[in-house]
Amino acid sequence: MAIRDQLAEFSADLRYEDLPADVVETARLLISSQVATTAAACRIDPDADVDIARFFRELGGKKESSLVTQACKVPCINAAFANTAISWGVFDSMQRTTVHLSALIPAVVAVAERQRASGRDLILATVIGCEVLARVGLALGAAKVYNRGFHPTSLCAPLGCAVAAGKLLGLKRDVMAEALSIGAIQGAGAPPWPQFPRAPKTNRIQVGRAAQGGVLAALLAQRGVIGISEIFEDRRGFASAHSASPNLAEFTRDMGKTWEVKQTTFNRFGVGIYIIPGIEALLDLRAEHNISGDDIAQMTYRLPTAVVPLVGAAGYPSGDALAAASKSSRYVLAFSAYKGEAELLYSHDYKTAANLDDPRHKQLFQRTDVVADSELDKLFPGTWPCKLTIKLKDGREVTRFHKGTVRGSPENPLTQDDVDKELDRVLRPVMAGPEYERLTKALRRLDRVDDVSRIARLMANAVADPALPAGASIIVRG
Repeated sequence: MAIRDQLAEFSADLRYEDLPADVVETARLLISSQVATTAAACRIDPDADVDIARFFRELGGKKESSLVTQACKVPCINAAFANTAISWGVFDSMQRTTVHLSALIPAVVAVAERQRASGRDLILATVIGCEVLARVGLALGAAKVYNRGFHPTSLCAPLGCAVAAGKLLGLKRDVMAEALSIGAIQGAGAPPWPQFPRAPKTNRIQVGRAAQGGVLAALLAQRGVIGISEIFEDRRGFASAHSASPNLAEFTRDMGKTWEVKQTTFNRFGVGIYIIPGIEALLDLRAEHNISGDDIAQMTYRLPTAVVPLVGAAGYPSGDALAAASKSSRYVLAFSAYKGEAELLYSHDYKTAANLDDPRHKQLFQRTDVVADSELDKLFPGTWPCKLTIKLKDGREVTRFHKGTVRGSPENPLTQDDVDKELDRVLRPVMAGPEYERLTKALRRLDRVDDVSRIARLMANAVADPALPAGASIIVRG
């Protein structure tokens, strides 16, 4: 049986009742966190440009799914694109294969709204989408994808979105298989965007397009469009094109026995996830040795080789390069040296003009190096390790190795209380009290929700675009 057919059989046949309780709970927490992120992205992140959403509102079309910030509905595939693009890179979770679930969940919510699906349907579709996109990532190998010049999330998301959307559409095995084949030709995306000042917004386009492509694949398959049966095995096909030495066995290894959704890390700091181990290492060293940024002579941040181009940009993030701040490990570590966890948690304050202009941050940035470490390559991508060395002005040198099990990782998981804190911090300031209570209550009891359309509308309408036409109806800020 072809790989795509095995994946399709698993996706089409899996039932909510087949899911272990801990898998359901993890998926529910992931959905809750992502809904909060998507709802408040434009308030939290100054780089979450709404131009894409405005474009799709002006484009119009069939009213199927709610469009973030725009107080309207648009075709499902367009909502998948815009909602993914706006929420990309805020506090998005990452699967162990380096694929971000912010390129999956907003698209699944858009399809669930179109289908008036239940909360259980949404959870099941999210689990299936994560299982497939993760296995694609494992088969390709993140480092191999980066070395080939591609972006793992942009390649894997169309496949995850295709099966998740297909599940919500009720596709049978044979049609789901075609959706996978079509999804496999939808992905693209280049990885060098962190080095270019204006590129992070371009990156939003490539992940939005990936999510849209997956939904499109499912809809086209539903209408009878067919793909290539051996799209993964063929030497000219998807796997060989995007990886120098793909491991095809990983596509289906232990499928239904191990659950990749459980191998997901929540992002609490709103920065590139490869920087988070460094933040935690730095905060630990600050507390352990009672030091602050003023005590530091130099910092050296060691990372796996494939990661350095993603978060090791040399230029200071300012002016046109402001959007690159979240991917600049040198800047984020310099900022973190002066701040405590409370100022970093669920916040993008490091992007404010006052912090970017702070001469202390600029000076420590210049004394911070990012170095590729071949020893750490042996642990990547299964983990996201780092080694942080700090030379102090009094002559001491302190070092912390972090194996990547950050708070929010599978080994150190978040709880409902943690997610409640995120909801309270990012949602409460932008939603009227009653609407906030309705949304958070529904997310806590997602498995009992009969129709997720209300959740989708609340998510999309939490923050109003100031450019909306006069008289547009939208939930007001609290």
